[in-house]
Amino acid sequence: MWINMVFLPYIPIRLKDVMVEPVITLHGEAELMDVVKLMAEKDIGCIVVVNNDRKVCGIISERDIIKALGSKSFLENLKVKDVMSKDIMCMEEHRPIVEALRIMLANKIRHLPVVDSENKLRGIVSLRDIAGSVFMSLMTILSYVISNRT
Repeated sequence: MWINMVFLPYIPIRLKDVMVEPVITLHGEAELMDVVKLMAEKDIGCIVVVNNDRKVCGIISERDIIKALGSKSFLENLKVKDVMSKDIMCMEEHRPIVEALRIMLANKIRHLPVVDSENKLRGIVSLRDIAGSVFMSLMTILSYVISNRT
């Protein structure tokens, strides 16, 4: 992981710089079939589940829906709260994307809700969003190094 040790500490980008906002959210009482339709309509891989104060309660992803399909339950009878991942990680918007990347890779997660200092949802980042930003930053660093060779 030499690239991690050499370049990543020099990437100053914060989550607030790459997060997607506004975030499509639902409450836990929503019908699972409505979630499936909404995800297909918006072409998204997950929806953040929030309470009335916009605090994150969970996340429902394509993987959660596939697991529900494998169970004996009928999707028509399920609510979001029955299927969503509940113990999820969130990160504050001022944190570096490098830190988020490490957490996402270590925990095998693809989407990370971004919250403010009061734990209210502000945005969401995907592994793809972060990887794209890291790649562009590395290209900028390499370009600078190459152009300043003596």
